[in-house]
Amino acid sequence: MNSHLIIGFGKWAKKNLDYLVNKDYFDQIYIKNRSIYKNYNSNKIIKKKELEIILKKIKSVHICTPIKNHFYYLKKFFFLKKIIIEKPIFNQIEQFKILSKKRKDQYFVVNYIDLFNPLINKIKKHIKDKKFKKIILNYSSQTKFFKPSYDFANEWLDHPLSFVLYIFNKFPKSKVVLDNVIKKKKLINRSIQINYFLKKYEIIIKLNCSKTIQRNIQIIDEDGIHLFDLKKNIIYKNKKNIFKSKTTSFDNLYNSLFNKRYYSFQNTSFHKKIFLEKRKLQKKLLN
Repeated sequence: MNSHLIIGFGKWAKKNLDYLVNKDYFDQIYIKNRSIYKNYNSNKIIKKKELEIILKKIKSVHICTPIKNHFYYLKKFFFLKKIIIEKPIFNQIEQFKILSKKRKDQYFVVNYIDLFNPLINKIKKHIKDKKFKKIILNYSSQTKFFKPSYDFANEWLDHPLSFVLYIFNKFPKSKVVLDNVIKKKKLINRSIQINYFLKKYEIIIKLNCSKTIQRNIQIIDEDGIHLFDLKKNIIYKNKKNIFKSKTTSFDNLYNSLFNKRYYSFQNTSFHKKIFLEKRKLQKKLLN
C-alpha cells in the first residue's frame, strides 16, 4: 500500500491536500494536526494502538508545520525514504550540519515550489539566450500582516532567493530599499525592494509592492517585456499570451517524488546559502 503522511494542517498543507485528493498517487493519506493523527480517506481519528502499525506502512511524508518544528519532525521521520519539507527549511545554522551527516539514500526535497514550476526551464533558457537589461521578481500579497517587521521576509524571501541562486549560482552584491511600512495595531506589512547588481544588468526583487496579488518574473530585453506568470503558468510577450503550460508545480513536485528525480537545487549547500543570504538581508531590514 502506498501511503503518505502530511504533518500540519495550515494553508499550504491544505493546498497540497486539495491537489492530492484529485489524483490517485496514494492509496491512503494521513494527516497529523497537533496531537491527532487522522485518516483523511475515512475521516477517522487513529487510536494510539493503531498508530505504530500505520506509521510503519507510510512510504513518504510532507512536513508542513511552522519552521520551529521542522527539525523535530525531520528527525522523527528520517527513517522514511521519501521526505518533502516546506521552506524555510531551518531556523538555526547548526541544524544544517546534522542534516548533512544524516542524509543517506533518502529522496529529500525542500519545497521551493517556484523551482518546480513548469516555466522555470523556459526562464533559464531565455536568460541564457537573450541580452537583457533587468529581471524583476514580483511577490505581492498585501492582505497579510506580520508581528516583527522582518517576519514577512522569512515567509517570502526563499522564493526569489532560490530563483536567483538556481539561475546565477551565486548572490551578487545587494542593496535593500524600504518602500513602505503599513501598521495595523501591533502588526506590520512592509513593501521592500532588493536590488542585485551584476555587470550588465540588475535583478530586482519586489515583495508586497502591489495592491494585487502577484507571483511573476519579468525579463526586460531587446524584444520588450517577457512576463512569466508563476500562478497561471503562462508566458506573455509584451502583454500577449504566447504559452500556457498544461502541467503545474504540484505535478512536477509529486512526479519527482515518485520517480526520485534529483535536482541540482536539492542539496544541503544550496539550502544553507539561502539561509545565510536571508539572514544577511534581514539584518539590513533591521537597520
